[in-house]
This record gives sequence, C-alpha cells and structure tokens, in this order.
Amino acid sequence: MIRRVGIVGAGSMGGAIAGVVASAGLEVVLLDVRGDDEPNAPARRGLERAVANRAFLDPDAVERVTVGNTDEHLSLLADCDWILEAIVEDREVKRAFFRSLVDVVRSDALITTNTSTFALASLLPDEAASWRERFFATHFFNPPRALLLTEVACLPEADRPRFDWFVRFLERQLGRRALVVRDSPGFVANRFGIYSLVLAIRLTGELGLTVEEVDALTGPLLGRPRSATFRTIDLTGLDILVLGTGSLQESTGDDYSLPPWVRRLFDEGHLGDKTGGGFFRRDGDNQLSLDIETGTYRPYREPEIPGLAEVLSQPFPERLKAAIRLPDPYGSYVRALLGGTYRYVLDKTPDVAVDLPAVDRALEWGFGWAAGPYRQMSSLGPDLAAELVASADQGEPDLLARARRHGGFYPDGGALDIASDAVVPLDAVPTAGRDRQARAWAELERRGIHDLGDGVVAVRVPAIDQLPELIASATRETWPQALALVPRMEGLGYPYGRMLELAESGDWHGVEDVIAGVRRGFLALAESGLPIVVVLDGQVRGAATTVALWADRTVAYVTSVLGFPELGAGLLPLGAVTGLLARGDMIPGNSEGDATAGNGRPAQDVDGLQWFSTATATSIPSAARAQRLGVLASGDVVSLNRDGLLDVARAVGSTLASSVRARPVNLPALDERGVASLRARVAQIAEHAGLPSAIGEVWAQAVTNVAGGIPIADALAYEGEAWAKALRDGEVRARLQTVVREATARRR
Repeated sequence: MIRRVGIVGAGSMGGAIAGVVASAGLEVVLLDVRGDDEPNAPARRGLERAVANRAFLDPDAVERVTVGNTDEHLSLLADCDWILEAIVEDREVKRAFFRSLVDVVRSDALITTNTSTFALASLLPDEAASWRERFFATHFFNPPRALLLTEVACLPEADRPRFDWFVRFLERQLGRRALVVRDSPGFVANRFGIYSLVLAIRLTGELGLTVEEVDALTGPLLGRPRSATFRTIDLTGLDILVLGTGSLQESTGDDYSLPPWVRRLFDEGHLGDKTGGGFFRRDGDNQLSLDIETGTYRPYREPEIPGLAEVLSQPFPERLKAAIRLPDPYGSYVRALLGGTYRYVLDKTPDVAVDLPAVDRALEWGFGWAAGPYRQMSSLGPDLAAELVASADQGEPDLLARARRHGGFYPDGGALDIASDAVVPLDAVPTAGRDRQARAWAELERRGIHDLGDGVVAVRVPAIDQLPELIASATRETWPQALALVPRMEGLGYPYGRMLELAESGDWHGVEDVIAGVRRGFLALAESGLPIVVVLDGQVRGAATTVALWADRTVAYVTSVLGFPELGAGLLPLGAVTGLLARGDMIPGNSEGDATAGNGRPAQDVDGLQWFSTATATSIPSAARAQRLGVLASGDVVSLNRDGLLDVARAVGSTLASSVRARPVNLPALDERGVASLRARVAQIAEHAGLPSAIGEVWAQAVTNVAGGIPIADALAYEGEAWAKALRDGEVRARLQTVVREATARRR
C-alpha cells in the first residue's frame, strides 16, 4: 500500500507530480537541492510554482506536502512507500543520486524515475542492483493535470505482480492513463512523436515551405493539435526540443538532428514565447514569422493552399486521403511526412512497444493526435500505406507486410501481434479497459443513455425540467436497477434566462410554469423508486450541485467546481434547501451521529450547514473541498480517475440496488433551534448581498415553512413561490442577470 510518496526534484515536472499525488490524498515529501541562502528555498519555490500553475487538482492538498533539501533531508525518504526521481535529465546525475539512496530507502519501497529519454538499465548503478525487481519508469507527461498519459516500464527481473499492482494504482488512484511499454530509450510517445516533429521541421526547408504553411498542414488536417508544429514549439520552448532531440539521438543512435536554421535560432536565444518569440513573435500590433532562408523576421503571411479549406471540411480520418492529393508542393509535403513517420514507427515498434494499440494510444494521449499511426494506416489501407513508406533502398517493413496479408493492422476486431503472425483480441491488450471507458463516455454523449452493466444505466441530463421524462424513458426502455445521472447543463443549469425574459415582460403565469418545471424535476428524483447516483466531472455549479444534494450517492472528479453563484446575489437556488433537509443535513439534535437521513446518508447537526454561506458556497474549487464542507457527503466518491467515473458509478449503483432503502416522503421537522439557525443562515446571505429587507423576508418565510416537517412536494412548492415573488422585484432580476452573465463568461 502507498501512503507516503517522496519526490526528488521540484522543477516543473516534479512539482506538478507532487500536486497530483497529494490531490489523491497521499502525503508527499518534496526535495530539491540545498539553497544558498535558505536551505529549502528551491523545493519551496517549486511548490509555489506548482500551486500557481494549478497543478493541485485539490487546492487544499498543498497542506500534505513537506519540503526539504537533498543535503539534509534524504532521511525523510526512509518512511516513503514510493520514491520518484524527477531531477535533471542527465544519466550520470541520476545514477549518482540513486547511489545516495541505497542506504536510505526501505527494502520494500518502490523506486521510479521520470526519465523521458533513458532506458532503465542504463540508470541503475551497481550499488542499487537489489532494486531491479522494484525499479520502474514512470514517465508523466507535462502538465499532468491535463495530460493523463504516464508511460510505465520495468526491467526483465521485475516483480511482475507488484508491477501490475502499481500500474493499477496509477490508473485508479492517480487517474493516469498508464501505458505499459518496453524499457527502451524515449519509450513510445517521445520516440515517435518527437521524430515526426523533427521530420516536419526538416521537410519545411527541403520542400521550400514557410512556417505558416507547415502549421496549416500539420494541425487539424492531419488530426493533430491546432498549434501544429512551429506554434507548438514556441509554446513549449525550443530549448526543450533541442535538449530532447540531443538526448534521444545519443541514447537511441537514431537521427534526430535539427536543420542549421533551427540551431541558429536556438543559439541566438529565440526560444519561443518564454523569450518573447521563436518561430513567431509580435512587434507591437504586428505578427511576425521567421523566414527560414534569411533567418530574419518578416510580416506573417496567411497561407494560401489550394483546396485546403475543402479538405478540412471532411471528417477525420477521411481527410487524410484528400490531404495526400493536395497540389504540390503541399501534397508532396504531406506524403513525405506521413510516409517517413510511418516508416520509422513500423521499423521501431518491436523495440519499444508491447502491442500496436499502445503505439496509437501513446501518440493520442501524449501528443494529442486524433488517431495514432496504426489507426491512420488502417484508415488509409495497407496498400496505400505501403506506397507512402516505399523506399528504393529499404525493403517493406515486416509489420506492414503482415498487415497486407491479414487485411490490416486491426483485422477482425483484433490487433496484429508484434512478435508473431497471430492476431490478438483487442479486449486482451492492456489499454482495453481505458478504451472501453472512452467508448462508454462517447456513447453516452451521442445517445444520451448508456447501459453500464450490472443493472445500472447512465443518463445524460441536459436540463432539470427534463428529468421526469428522462427517468421515465430510461425505466421503460432498459428496466434498470439504478440510474447514474450525468449533468450536461448550460450555464448554471437553471432556466434563469427564460425566467428573466418572462418576468421582464410581466408574464407571471409563464414564470410560474417554468418554476413548476424545475420543481417537477427535483420531485422526480425524490419519488424515483430507483437508487440515483450523480456523476460530476467539470463545472457543475448551480443546478448540478443541487442534483447532487438529492442523489443517493455522488461520484465526482476531484476538480469539479461546485457551489451556488446565486447565493452571492442573495438568491437561494431552487430545490437546494429542500434537498438538504431531505438528505438529513439539517436535522437538529443529531450531533452525536445517532440518526441517518432517509437516503441512508449519515445525518449531521444543523450547525454543520456552515458551507451554506456566501463565503464558501458561491464557488467551491474542488470536489474534495466540497466533501469536507458537507456539500458532498462523506459516503460520496471523489476520484482522480476521470476516465473511470462511469465504472465507479456502476459499482456504487449496483451496491445501492442490493440494499434496503426507503426514501423520505416528508421532511424532518426542525425544532426552534433548527429553524432559528436556518433563518440566521438566510439572513446572513441576504445581508451580505445587500438584499432589500422585504426580499430577505420572502426567503426567510420560505425556509421557515419548509422546515415544518411537510411533504417534499409542498416544500418545493414553497421554494417555488418564493422565487416567483422575488422575481417581481426589479433589483432581484438585475442581480440574477449579473449572475447569469458572469456564469456564461466563466464557461467561455
């Protein structure tokens, strides 16, 4: 079991990894070299940089990090279950560091290196030979908050059960897309991704294209990120590319050399955005581009490539075939880039990968390609792929020859085995689990409903007032035993825009109809005979947060932003108070924990409603904090495993379906102390927002009525009446308009 992690190297990578690990609830020791003035300053600065860069998925997790220096605090690593090295990418420096650890670490501790260049065997000094069964590579991609890929490799002598357990730990607890690769220099993603990037740069000069034209050809046209080639380098830094290609060339023996005009740009210190410009830069209001022939900057030229717009209008990957047929020199460039990339990938795959899907996923997850090279060649067909890689002085790669015999790289729903002429079932490869999870999400987004298995059906919820029909439809069509609701709502999820429009026109019957629709939505949750699990995975403030209050359980991605912006304007979100009472968070006299709410959640004392105040509830920056504040219950699941949220929802829903449950019909009646506390909270919200006293009294009276032990339907009606009264006030409408406008701007 891993409880405490030591990370050595507090640079941009080490600090970012510390943010992910601490956000998973683990204790972290973060060490760096000793500072000249303040011994722990380098590690502290690394931690501060990680916080500033939002590396902590849970902002409060920074409290779980202890900083120190490698001169004085190596002993802190003795208590660590996993030690991750993330120091400078220099083989001898790494080897020297590992020697210093030999007499420090426990005999059962895992030791991993975050190298992106070197093979494991080349980093392990003789003194650390006993580590061979527990010495792994964990190549995180930067920034790990956004790029989930982590390449994982081990030595032949590795303890395979422990290695497999560690891979599952990375996936489930740290939310990584852990890709098992061979122990080879550069692994898979950098080996192939950087090679293709270098080839794109070389062909620019060889075929006489401009940097603007190449970026137009190597972005979405080929299923790659919009930043394409030269803009990507400017964003990440030319120095990173130069150092990375140098290390790869040294460690692999392959040709990663950059053209002289790129080296000259590097020598002159034009490294990209970090230095004010690289291949592109700004001069006042003018955008400039590098002229690769003269080495000077000139005005940016919008590329004019005949037929490009028509090709881009086609769906990917169909547009690959059309891109190959662009007029020269553009078609020649695309053919040379794809052919050269495919040739290198086909030749080197047996050395670096355990299966073909791992190559595709490495480029898709690590470099943002829409489809990896084998999926691309499958779309083009093996014969066309053979034409692209054809070479006068090189024979046909073995993998391609076998693909032509079998009819493709992925024949009959399987994948060609790298080491034999067999076809491996796709569900047997290590990436099968992540692929299945991705398909489940895609199917849910496409159809709005997806059977997760075990009697649990996921339903996409685009609007609160659609809940009654969505639940009824899912029940009729699939006969589920539990529902997993996934909010996908615009803005704050409430129909505030429509309510404001009707109120401004004086159509109060229309306002009441809209409010009634919202009431019916929450009532459908309350009256459902099925267990309800809500899945939150993004900006879920407003109605999605309210839905979580009504659910039996919530499964949330840790970065989900919850809360009620309406509270900042003094407005109580419709359904929130009733939802809190229904789940038992306001039951007075239960501070001893001697009661539970009707949905099985542990009941809390009314004074535990502290989160329901303007200071915290308007925006709660992480699901982990929301759980600590009580917005999410202690039994809810907060996870870093975003890909696997639906799997977790299936497990939770299946468990709930097996339990004896009873939903409350009436709300609990609060005693005088409970009612007074609730009214005080409402008064605090109204006072903070500067609401007119008359409007504040409308909310106060509504919550007093709701707290009287009445049926849930009646409680929702009281909340709805308060909203209808409040909207008659022009100042309330103006406040709500501001809330809606700010929420819309935040999402853009």
